[in-house]
Amino acid sequence: MQDSRLTIIDIAREAGVSSATVSRVLSKHPNVKAATALKVREVVDKYGYQPNSIARGLLQRQSHVLGVIMPDVKHPYYAGIFSAAQREAERIGSAVQLYRLDYNGEVTLDLVRQLIERRLDGTLLAGGFIESPNAKELPAILTRLKQYMPIVTISPAIPGFECARVWPDLHSGVQKAVEHLASLGHKRIAFIGATADTRSVGERQQGFLEACKRLGIDGMLRYESIHTPTAGEACVTLMMNTRAAADRPTAVIVVNDLMALGVLKGLRGSGFTIPDDVAVVGCDNQFYSAFTDPPLTTLDINAEELGRLATRRLVNGDNDPSPNPIVVVPELIIRESCAAPKAAGSEGGGGDDRA
Repeated sequence: MQDSRLTIIDIAREAGVSSATVSRVLSKHPNVKAATALKVREVVDKYGYQPNSIARGLLQRQSHVLGVIMPDVKHPYYAGIFSAAQREAERIGSAVQLYRLDYNGEVTLDLVRQLIERRLDGTLLAGGFIESPNAKELPAILTRLKQYMPIVTISPAIPGFECARVWPDLHSGVQKAVEHLASLGHKRIAFIGATADTRSVGERQQGFLEACKRLGIDGMLRYESIHTPTAGEACVTLMMNTRAAADRPTAVIVVNDLMALGVLKGLRGSGFTIPDDVAVVGCDNQFYSAFTDPPLTTLDINAEELGRLATRRLVNGDNDPSPNPIVVVPELIIRESCAAPKAAGSEGGGGDDRA
């Protein structure tokens, strides 16, 4: 006989899945693995569980809507993720609903309540939310959300919270860029946009430092917390105009392509030619990167592939927090902004030598 106090959350807890997965099994949703469905059915049969009339009504009204949480789709990176998620969801008969993070990039309890109330089929999170001011409360907030629906993140691992993840290998990606520049003969390379606060930037920064050490490169870090074209222009202008020619980098790797736009402008404004005086590498491979002057060599982290894979895992998975994320390996797209440095004695040309 069924215990009247038994709930769908109790069934989910014993079966080791989310309550959303139990709902899918009970409503005979097709996107549940056979092994997972069997595991849930065994627990349901064990207790003779039957959802009450209200719950049955909810199960029959599947939302077929996925929530996508991110900072802003105006940024090309997030636009790529969102558009790919939308296409993949439509392919399997679902829709997506965008929810923007607040101004601090926080996932709040109010937002989680909205998602739960709308009975979504799952949630995809992307962006810098793991570095937000409420990062310490984030595991508890996401754990509450996970009781009601599957979660997939496009992010580094979140301490204290496990879920399925998709993430680009930024560490090895930047190493490819350093290796390419070293193969051209560059021995003084700067990384522009370094920060001690953002983990996604930290992965690129660490890969840069490790590759420089391994290859005997003089690696320079230029810290900048705001990764915009304006910041890129100011940063590279200051760096190049306050160094003597012998100390200037002959190549720079920029944290993203937006900032690289400013770096290109700043170098030209200071009298340096690209790539003859300074080679430039970006990171993102945004749609405009092939149309800069000169066309920008950059790491393609494939935002659309990240969005597609995350959505597919959200729809097809059973919310099993695999210890290993799906990893997308960035590709180095080589264009005209990179070339060998000038011969010794003429490296780092451009403007007058400055102390």
